Amino acid sequence: MTSQRPRLADAPADDAHSLSNAIEEMYEDSRDVVVIRRAWEPSGFSDVTGSLDRGDAVPAWNRPNAAMPPEDIQVLGTAATPTYSTPRGPSLDAYLADADWYDRTPLFGRDFDPAAAIASALARHSGGRPVDVLQAPGGRRFSPFTVRRLGEGKGIGLHHDLHMSLGMFQDVAPALDRKTLVSYVFTLQGPDAGGELCVYDCAPDTPNPPMMPNGFMWDLAGVEERYGSVKLDTAAGDLFFFPSARLLHRVAPVAGPRARLTLGGFLALDRTRERVLYWS
Repeated sequence: MTSQRPRLADAPADDAHSLSNAIEEMYEDSRDVVVIRRAWEPSGFSDVTGSLDRGDAVPAWNRPNAAMPPEDIQVLGTAATPTYSTPRGPSLDAYLADADWYDRTPLFGRDFDPAAAIASALARHSGGRPVDVLQAPGGRRFSPFTVRRLGEGKGIGLHHDLHMSLGMFQDVAPALDRKTLVSYVFTLQGPDAGGELCVYDCAPDTPNPPMMPNGFMWDLAGVEERYGSVKLDTAAGDLFFFPSARLLHRVAPVAGPRARLTLGGFLALDRTRERVLYWS
């Protein structure tokens, strides 16, 4: 191993005061991975995890990575990310047309507002900054979150989240501090086994990282051997966030019939560092 393990802060929601400015600290490279246990009370969404676990939620799940079976994640909503079906991300018009998917089909009922709950939880770590959903020019709102399902044998391969170069961000990126990008994820249900978030001390500009002979796929065994890492198990209600543009990461394949269910997206400071803006 030639690097340090990413710095991990793991705290219960009622004792996380030292993490009140954790988002900016990630921008300053003084903090890496934060886990907040029971950031949400599972009782707020436990009545729908059964249908989500079975995969029979309405509207129908999107399968943007169906062309790569080991990474065949199921998604409610359209993610503002590269996928195997849209390697350069969706067009902004196509994305915004589906950004209100949750308003059309509120899975959790009217007593639980996920967007408000996300903003409230993130505000505890925003350094007093307001937390708002990202908007496109003209005021059209980005999607606050997507819901993701990883079934048995499915995971997410090694990657950095380098989304700001996608065409759909052309008009909003100048208003953001693009020093990094932070991924935020709430666990709705943990799997029986597997499904851990694995984060490695490897930045996009790290020289000569381990790659497969084809030159564009990561060599997982080499990454595991060379870079310090942390592996996170999370349970229902837990929140984790980390600078996913700066740190290489993956989700280990799920083992067993119980699906890994999460709700999340991304966030960034605005260019003046006066607000936190989030989307998915």
